[in-house]
Amino acid sequence: MKKDNQLEELLRIPVHMKLHYRFPAGTHYTRFFREMKDSGKIMGVKCTQCGRVLVPPRPVCGECFVKTGDWVPVGPKGTVKAYTSIYIKFIDGSTGKPRPSPYGSGLIQLDGAFSTINHILEEGDPEKLYIGMRVEAVLKEKREGNIGDILFFKTIT
Repeated sequence: MKKDNQLEELLRIPVHMKLHYRFPAGTHYTRFFREMKDSGKIMGVKCTQCGRVLVPPRPVCGECFVKTGDWVPVGPKGTVKAYTSIYIKFIDGSTGKPRPSPYGSGLIQLDGAFSTINHILEEGDPEKLYIGMRVEAVLKEKREGNIGDILFFKTIT
């Protein structure tokens, strides 16, 4: 029993776990990632009613609530619609190395697409980032079929 003026020390037991897991990406993301891996193309889906091209691809248009149809290539160039500079240091899960800070993250509207994709920007300096800046996707040489196949978006003129 503890007294009112004493703090109870908590018992801490470190546990190291190695978890292997897989999860389904669904039909649209599977095709999106497979196309990027195999051909290096970024694909979107076109709404059968309003004609908007959605990236990342979705089975239903969020505006019209109808099934999407044709797959169309978009980008790899695009326009930054929103951004932030991030100063918190962390280990990048795709490389296992610390991500340099600051780094940029942005919503990029790829050429030919209506929606935006959230991804890492090569530029992190908030003095150099701006809405409307043009960027281009830089893909891994050896792609694996996931969003990490886009390394980052580099600034272009």
